[in-house]
Amino acid sequence: MNEKTFLCHFRLFTSRDSSSTLEKPSKEECQVPHDWLFPFCESKIQYIQQLWGTNAECYVNRHKLKPENLCSAIIYLSEVERFCPLLPWRRRNSTSTKEPKLAEMRFELDQAFIDTLNKLNLRWMRDRITRMWPQWVAAAKQFTAEGSLRRKHHVKKIFIFFGTYAYQPMWLDMAFTGAPLGEMVQWSDLIAALYILGHDVTLSVNSTTYQSYMSPPKSPGCSDVFEPEFDLIYTDYNGFTYMLMHITPNLSPYMLAKGKREYLDTLHKYLEIHGTFFAMSEAEIKKNVPEYVIAHGILSKPDLEKLLQETKVFIGLGFPYEGPAPLEAIAQGCIFLNAKFDPPHNRLNTRFFKVKPTLRNLTSQHPYAEVFIGKPHVFTVDISNLSHVEEALKEILKTENFCEHIERWPPLSEMMLLMGAAGKSCVDVCKERELLCEPTFFVDINTTEDLKKFGMKCSAVETKESLLAPSYDVSTHMCTLQKQPVLFTCLAKEPSARRLCPCRDFQTQQVAFCKQCH
Repeated sequence: MNEKTFLCHFRLFTSRDSSSTLEKPSKEECQVPHDWLFPFCESKIQYIQQLWGTNAECYVNRHKLKPENLCSAIIYLSEVERFCPLLPWRRRNSTSTKEPKLAEMRFELDQAFIDTLNKLNLRWMRDRITRMWPQWVAAAKQFTAEGSLRRKHHVKKIFIFFGTYAYQPMWLDMAFTGAPLGEMVQWSDLIAALYILGHDVTLSVNSTTYQSYMSPPKSPGCSDVFEPEFDLIYTDYNGFTYMLMHITPNLSPYMLAKGKREYLDTLHKYLEIHGTFFAMSEAEIKKNVPEYVIAHGILSKPDLEKLLQETKVFIGLGFPYEGPAPLEAIAQGCIFLNAKFDPPHNRLNTRFFKVKPTLRNLTSQHPYAEVFIGKPHVFTVDISNLSHVEEALKEILKTENFCEHIERWPPLSEMMLLMGAAGKSCVDVCKERELLCEPTFFVDINTTEDLKKFGMKCSAVETKESLLAPSYDVSTHMCTLQKQPVLFTCLAKEPSARRLCPCRDFQTQQVAFCKQCH
């Protein structure tokens, strides 16, 4: 997780005018839909029928909603606000008139695609994509041959907005001279994956272009009938907050070695230490970096890979968080010495996270490597405890030899439902059983019936916006269900709350796949 690496994806719809009146069929054609993709359809229908008067100008006058009529409510919520699935007999009136096109894998890089990357000054991403394209093609062909694409997928229109580079375009100019590359690695791989899968991808590094795709409703406070402009948007934290606040990346040099002298001295007793540095003068290097560190300046990708292949240990200094460099080092045969955090770093005790939209507690510099890779490739140690550092190094050097409705994913059948103890998050509850918390399953267990399966006797049931839902309060015996689906989280916990947790298993080093659903 480098400074601005918060990847978001969501759907965007642009408005179009609606002059059609909501039709009223016979009563038997309308029932409250039950669809896992629209978990809050029923509650929204109840809201519209009971509280339509709070915005009658919009609901009744503009959209001709008849609150007492179930069909009218479902039509509004499926064709205007998109909280419900489209009624079968309304599909002929759907805003989408084109048949979805089947995607075809692309095994050649189109020159127009390369020209787009050049035009947007994404030259470093272009070089990474073209350099690694043979590996992408080989992997895609193997992926297809193994039947991993269990059925044909449709082409999606995807918009990618590089919010951080809209703020600081000089990062793109500095890509070959020392700018942090963690974000560019991830963006490059995302673009390559979407391209080879055959999707239509639109890229933007400009705030004006970004805003031109965000068409607001014609009437403030009143939704329009929508027609999809893009199926998905990918952006980063800066892109997501572009209209809300001003966040400027800190482009000061990464003084990662500063304050780590004793740690590096301990490592130097066993290892020859090399380092790469950018935007630092020789005087700054002499002041902040021990004299025994061999400085390499800025290395090209091939030169860096060559250095890593000759390296025994990749040293973690505690920052940047969750960057790709340790994974690349491990891939080249290095052992990663991962900095442990005690207490864990979070937005309450670490300045870096204060404005970040996360409740996570990072137990190390690279939690993924700590939990899902581990020994013998990753040693997680408290780098302030020098005796522990020495023990880890001795173990490393002694024992290692350095040479449309889509199918649901993951399948609901893989869910393992657990009831946590009071004060534990679902991450903790699942981890105790060597499982992962799977947040996409929360919508399926947001019921009192699931709580009762574990013997929870609810004195009352409250449906509200909560980070803990679904849960049981041991002090009040109150059961809480979720009102707002975007608030489902695996991370939240409170001393009196027992959380109902949807877990699943996973494949080692490939957590996106459960053991039986790859």
